[in-house]
Amino acid sequence: MSSSLIGRTLGKYEITALIGKGGMATVYKGYQPDIERYVAIKVLPPHPGQDEQFIERFRLEARTIARLQHPHILPLYDYGSQDDILYLVMALMEGGSLSERLRKRGALPLAEVDAILSPIASALDYAHRQGFIHRDIKPDNILLDREGFAALADFGIVKMLETSSGLTATGGLMGTPAYMSPEQGQGLEVDSRSDIYSLGVVVFEMLAGKPPFQADTPMQLVFKQINAPIPNLSSVRPSLPSALDDVMRRALAKDPQLRYQTATALLHDFRRAIEGKPLPITRAAIYDVGGDTLIDPRPPSRGGAPLREEVPTPIISHTPPEAHSAAQPYAQTPAASVYTTPTAMQQPTVIRQLGFSPLIIAVGVVIILLLVAILVVILITFSQQTPQAVLIPSAPPVSTRAPTAAPTIIGSFGRLSFGTTAAVGDTINLRVERLRQPTSGTSYVAWLIPIDPQAPPLNLGELRVDSLGQGLLTYIDPQARNLATLYFAVSISMEQRMGEAQPQGEIVYSGATPLRVPQALSAILIAAADGFNGRSLLDGAITEARIARQHAGLAAGSSTVGAMKIHAEHTINILRGTQLDLDGNGRGENPGRGVGVYYFLDRIEEELSAAAQAPGATIALQSQLELIRVCVANARAWADRVIALEEALLAAESLEAVADDRAESTDIAQRVISGFDLNENSEVEPFEGECGLEQIPTYGIAVANMDLRAGALVIAVDDQ
Repeated sequence: MSSSLIGRTLGKYEITALIGKGGMATVYKGYQPDIERYVAIKVLPPHPGQDEQFIERFRLEARTIARLQHPHILPLYDYGSQDDILYLVMALMEGGSLSERLRKRGALPLAEVDAILSPIASALDYAHRQGFIHRDIKPDNILLDREGFAALADFGIVKMLETSSGLTATGGLMGTPAYMSPEQGQGLEVDSRSDIYSLGVVVFEMLAGKPPFQADTPMQLVFKQINAPIPNLSSVRPSLPSALDDVMRRALAKDPQLRYQTATALLHDFRRAIEGKPLPITRAAIYDVGGDTLIDPRPPSRGGAPLREEVPTPIISHTPPEAHSAAQPYAQTPAASVYTTPTAMQQPTVIRQLGFSPLIIAVGVVIILLLVAILVVILITFSQQTPQAVLIPSAPPVSTRAPTAAPTIIGSFGRLSFGTTAAVGDTINLRVERLRQPTSGTSYVAWLIPIDPQAPPLNLGELRVDSLGQGLLTYIDPQARNLATLYFAVSISMEQRMGEAQPQGEIVYSGATPLRVPQALSAILIAAADGFNGRSLLDGAITEARIARQHAGLAAGSSTVGAMKIHAEHTINILRGTQLDLDGNGRGENPGRGVGVYYFLDRIEEELSAAAQAPGATIALQSQLELIRVCVANARAWADRVIALEEALLAAESLEAVADDRAESTDIAQRVISGFDLNENSEVEPFEGECGLEQIPTYGIAVANMDLRAGALVIAVDDQ
C-alpha cells in the first residue's frame, strides 16, 4: 500500500495525507465533508484471494470491535470496502503515539507514566471483561490527543488479520517481538495475561527509555522473551524506587500464573511502589530471600520443545559481584544474558549446567517412552467409555450444585452473551468459532440449561456454521423473561432431527457459570425474600432512593429554614433507614419505607460476594462482577455525599448560606438513581463516577455470559 491513495475518496472520506505505515496497515488522514471533521483511516493490506467470505468476516470483526465502548479505547466510526481496499475509520488523535514520545524524550517522569498507564489499564481490563484480547500492546498502539490523554488503538486488528488472512508479523508469529509474551512467542494459545505482559514491557520502556530486551533479529528477541531473566530497572535508572523492580518482575513473569491477572492490579502496585507503600506479598514476589532462590523465574516447558536447549534441570544460584574478578567474568549462556548499560550492570543469574552420562540419558528415554505408551492406552480406554452429557441431574434442586469442567477442555470456541430486546436479559447471542463441521446428516442445536433441575432445557434452535466453523445464533425469548436469571449453562449437541425437547445426540461443546451467579442476579434483579413485597433488591434500593431524591428537592425548594430542615431530616433518614430526630423538633420522621438505600446496597454486595466465592468462579467472572459492584459503590458514595450536604442544611442559619449545597444535593440524589455521564460520551458506563442504580440491570446480565469449551458438561450435585 503506498501514498497513491492521497487525493482519492474511500466511501465518503477524502484521503488528504499519509500518517504512517506499519506491518498491519497503513494509516491516512481523511476528511469527512458532510460533518466537517478529520478522521484517521486505517487501510488493511490486500488479502490474496480476497473473496466475499473474507469481506464478510472483516465486517463481522469490525462490528464486534465497534461494540468496545470505552473512553480510552479509540472509537471505530465506520468501516467499508472499495476497489478491493478494506478500511476502518477512527478518531484522529493529533498528539501522536507513545512510541513517538519515547523516541523524542526517552524515559518519562513517574507522574507521566502513571497518567498513561491508568487509562490504558482501565481500557484493557474493560476489553478483557468483554472477551477481547489485544495481542499487540505496544507504544505504537497507544495514541495521545492534543492534551496528552491516552487511548488504546488497533483492538481486533491483529485478530482480524490473523484469522482472516493468515498474515504474520514475523517468523510465523502474530505480534511485535519486542513486546510479545513468552507464550505468544512459542505459538501457544494466549489469554488476557499475555496482554498484561506486553503492557508490562511498555511500562518498563516508559521508565527506562527502552524495552527490557533488545536483539539484532526478531527471533532473538522472541528467544529472550521466553528465556532471558528480567533486567533491573534500578541498574538503568537508579533514581527510581527499588520496589518498581518487584512490580516489573511480576508483570514480566514468564509463567502467566505468576503475573498480575489484571491491568488494574499492575497499576495499583505501580502506584504503591512510587508512593513508597509496601507491596502485597505474592508467590511471584518470593523469588530470592536471603540469597536463596525459591522460585525459578523461568517458565516450565509447555507441551512443545523445551524452552532451553539443555535438557537437565540447571542449578540456579546467585553469586555476589565481589566474588568475581576481571579475569573471571560472569558465566552466562545466551538464555541468561542480562540487560546492561555503560555505567551499571544488573547482578546476573549464574547457571551451572550438570552433566549426565549417556547411559543415564538412555535409561531415562526408555522410561519416558514406557510412560507415554501407558498414557496412550489409558486415554484410548477412556475415550471409548465417554458417557452422554449429564445435563439435568435427577437429584432435587439444591443451591450447592456447581458445574465442573472436564480436565481435558482446552481453549474457548466462542461465547454466549445475554442482551436486551424487549426486556432486560431476554436475548441470547451465541457467537462461535473454530467449531468442527457436524457429521453428515446432523446439525448443531444449542440448548440453555435451567437452574431448576426439574425444568426442561430451552431449545435455542439450529446453530449454523460456515466452512471455517464460525457462526452466530440469536434467540429472543417470546415471554420476555430475563434468561440470565433462569439458566446457568449452555450445550451444543449434534442432532439428526430438529425440534426435540431434550438433546438426543452427542454434546460436543458446552459452557457454564456457577449456579450461584444466576441466583444472585435473580435476587438483585427479579425477586428476593427481603425485598419490598418480595420484589428485587434493586427495586428496593431505587424505591428508597427516589423518595430520598424527592425530599432532597423539597429541602432545596423550601421557602423557610424550618421547612428546609424538616426535609433534610427526611432525606437522611430515608437513605439510612433510620428514624432519628435530626432537626430538633422532638420527633424523628422517615416518610420512606423505613429500610433505607444502604440496606439494599449491602444485600446486593453480599450476593455479589457469594457469586464471586462460589465453586468454579474464575478471575474473569470476578472481574465481570465488578460491572455491578462499581455501580453499587458509586451509588453509596453519592448517598454519602447527599447526607453530608443535608447535614449542612440542618446546621444552616439561613437559606442563602446553603444555596449551593441545596442545589448540589438535589443533583447528587438524582445521580444515585440514574448515574452521571462523567466522560461526556453520551453514555453512562460501568466506571467509577458514572453508573448508578438504573444501570445495574443493563451491565449486570453480562455477569452470566459464558465461554464455550469442547466436550459435555459434568454437573456435580451436593446433597449436603
